This record gives sequence, C-alpha cells and structure tokens, in this order.
Amino acid sequence: MGNLVIKGRPAWLGAYNFADQMNALAIDYGSEAQNNTILTDSNVSNIGGLFTFGFAFQGFSDHSAADGVAFTNIGSSAPLVSATESGTEQEIAYLVNTKQLSVTPIQGSVGDMAGLEVTGNSADRLIRGVLECNRTAAATSTSTGIQQGSVSATQKMYASLHVTAASGSSPTLDCVGQSDDNAAFTSATSRIVFTQATTTTSEFSSVSGAITDDYWRVSFTIGGTTPSFTFALAFGII
Repeated sequence: MGNLVIKGRPAWLGAYNFADQMNALAIDYGSEAQNNTILTDSNVSNIGGLFTFGFAFQGFSDHSAADGVAFTNIGSSAPLVSATESGTEQEIAYLVNTKQLSVTPIQGSVGDMAGLEVTGNSADRLIRGVLECNRTAAATSTSTGIQQGSVSATQKMYASLHVTAASGSSPTLDCVGQSDDNAAFTSATSRIVFTQATTTTSEFSSVSGAITDDYWRVSFTIGGTTPSFTFALAFGII
C-alpha cells in the first residue's frame, strides 16, 4: 500500500500556482443520488444522477499575488490542475474547468497569520489525467510523451495549460497537444492548439474522439529575445 504526504505538491488555478501560499486543498467529486424507489421495494433505492464537483483552497493572504488573482476570477471560469505528489512530469493529476464562486481575501484573529480561502465548483467534469509538462523553458522543445490511451468516439481528450511566468523581450509561447501511435512520435499529429501566450495566462481545451493514437505529448515553440516561460500542462481522457 502506498502512503502519501501532503508536501511539495503544486496546484494551479488559472495563471497562478496557489501551492506557493496554500496550506490546505480539498477536491470533492461525486454524483447526486436520485431516488428510484418503487412500491415493491423494501428499502430506499437510488441511482447516480448528475456529477458534482467542488474545491477549496485555504492558505495565507498576500495582497500582491494569490488573493488578487482569486478576486479577479470571481464568477468566471478558470482551469484547475492539482498534482498528486510532487509535480513531477507524468505523475497523476486532476484537471477541471472550474467556476470560482467565492474568495475570503483576509480572515483570522489578532496575532494570527492572515488567512485566504478560495472556493468554487465546476464548469465541466473532473478528469483524472497526467501532468505532462511542468517546467521553466527558454527554447523550443517537446515533453517526453506518455501512453495515455486512445480516445473513443464518445470521449474527449482534455488539456489544461497554466503559464505562471514570462520574461524577456516580446516573448511568445505556442503550445500544441500532439498524439501518435508510437512512443518516438515519428508521425505526430497536432490535436489541441492553444492560444499563443505572451504573458501569464491559462486555457482549458479539448478535442473529440475517435482518435486511435494512444501516445500523447506537448510540443512547444518559444520565441522572442532571451525569453523564458514557466508553465504546466495536464492531459486527461473522459
């Protein structure tokens, strides 16, 4: 049996890594119970209804960073990716397009650390996927790629991009989700093309099946003068 400790675990909401200030994160995923009890039943019977999702960040206020991001996003959609261990590329991650509903920018009693809380629910379904890219890069490259599986005609491949830092003169970052039928990506096909990033940004996107390719990676092109980008990207099929 594996044992995990909550530490060194990044969590991106929009264009910010909230793990830099949060000390607690909760993600709830479920299905609404719908009563289908009939007259011949001797006990209450239920079936699963609509899927439900909720999240909550708790941590420390910093009015130049996290709470400003959270305040701006109220009522808007913002992609969320939570790593499950340390943020190492190709570890399991959860991704979802959230609807941020509330922020408590400051809370606590005299003498306490000033607290921050951000909560919301989903604008789409929660996806169990892979953190394919998590790095700071200054040159064009690709991620290693992983065999995530093919996408059936009733499924989609989802991807969540989080650009948390950009520097240099006129920097540009073009990220593309690619698939192939082999680990060497000798015939890579572009499936998800993200909007070019020139500063911090985030984007949640998807592509519908059927896609028989089962290997997936990120290809990124960086331009500008002495450019540098810190970004993360997660994939998941549902």
